[in-house]
Formats: sequence, C-alpha cells, structure tokens
Amino acid sequence: MLGVFNYKLLERCGKIHFINPFIPIQSRCLRVSSEKEVKLYFVRHGETHFNVERRLQGFCDSPLTDKGIEQAKSVGIGLSDIEFKAVYASESQRVVDTARHAIGHRNIPIITDPRLKEMNFGVLESLFQKEILAQYGNILETLFSLNDLNMSAPEGESYLQLFSRTSSAIDEIIHKHKNKGGNVLVFSHGVTIGNYLMQLAKMSGYPHHDNCSVSVINYLNGEFYVDRIADTSFRDKYYLK
Repeated sequence: MLGVFNYKLLERCGKIHFINPFIPIQSRCLRVSSEKEVKLYFVRHGETHFNVERRLQGFCDSPLTDKGIEQAKSVGIGLSDIEFKAVYASESQRVVDTARHAIGHRNIPIITDPRLKEMNFGVLESLFQKEILAQYGNILETLFSLNDLNMSAPEGESYLQLFSRTSSAIDEIIHKHKNKGGNVLVFSHGVTIGNYLMQLAKMSGYPHHDNCSVSVINYLNGEFYVDRIADTSFRDKYYLK
C-alpha cells in the first residue's frame, strides 16, 4: 500500500496540485454543473497460474490460482460496505472470474469491455521470462523502464496505444454515470491500470499493482482527483490466508 494521494488533475494538462482532502469536493469546484461525482475503483485481477510461473501475460490468459480466488473474495469483502452503481471488467477470463468472486451475491451485472484488457505483448505473450531473455535479450527491462512510451514488443502495442483504448473506455463509463454519480467498480490489469493513471496524471512512472490491489480516482466537472494508487488494504483487511 502506498497510502492516499490527493492530487487534482486538470483535464490531463499536466498540472498536478495538492488539495485538501478535508474540504468537501463541491466547494473546490468553481463551475456550476448538474454533474455529480463519479468515483472509480480500479481492481487488478487475482493471482494466476502464469503469474506464479513467471510467464508474460497480456492478451493471453490463464486461470486464477486458489490464492487468486481467495484474493478476489477478500477484496470483495473489503469493498462490501461501498454501494456500487455498476461493475465493468476486461473480457479476459481471469478478470471476469475475479469480478465474479469479488461481487459474490451482489445483484450487479458485470459489463465486459475488450478495451480494458492488458497490454498486448505481441510475440512475448505466454513466454517464460528466461525464454524472453534468451531470445530477445533485455527487451523487458527496456520496455518496463517507461523511457519511451512509443515502444512496444514486436507485434505488440505501445503504452500510448494502450492509454488511448483504456481512456476511451473510461471516458464512456464516466459519461454514462456523471449525471447521477456514484461509485463504479472497474476490474482490469496491472499495466493497464498503472499506465492509465500514469498518463492521466502525467507522472514519470507508476508503482507495481499487486494482485487485487485497488486504485481510486474521483471525477467531477472535467477534473480528476487521484485518491489511492495500488492500495492493498481492501484485500488484506479480510484476506483469507
């Protein structure tokens, strides 16, 4: 857990300001609008077999481990006191399964969207890390250094391409809910969530998102507020070890 971040993101213009979290958000807005606050809770999927085997997993898929299932159930319990208006998920099975275990008996449909999928790692998909090192050298070190957001694995996609499709999905979710407001759950992937927050906030990098960690942003009147990044407290409070 990295704690709570209280930055105001002025419509992706690159300016980040500290704000006082104790002042109601309504009093920080200068424009009169009928919009209501939308709070997005991003959850990374639970541990998978490829995670344990140290195989690169983007568009390819592998089932949740028993631990991953327990992580999903635990984060669901940790979020149980929050009323969610809707649930969205990547169409990858590991994410859909995480969402189902986390939602439990709540009567909320899970809306899948392919734009919430993990980064496409092209020819590196499903390879063991040692195989990637043997065949492609230090490509992972270079790719994950984030020095060049246009870089991609061969036949894969870049961070800029990933952000484009992710933000189009999130923008549609916000547009759908901003008139009534409320909390929205979004189940996705580590690089997808981290890259979205990084480019939204114009940060130089993003922290590792552990399985079933939670990141939270608030949206109101065209402005974004980052509340939490890669927070594991929702999962760990009731983690069934």
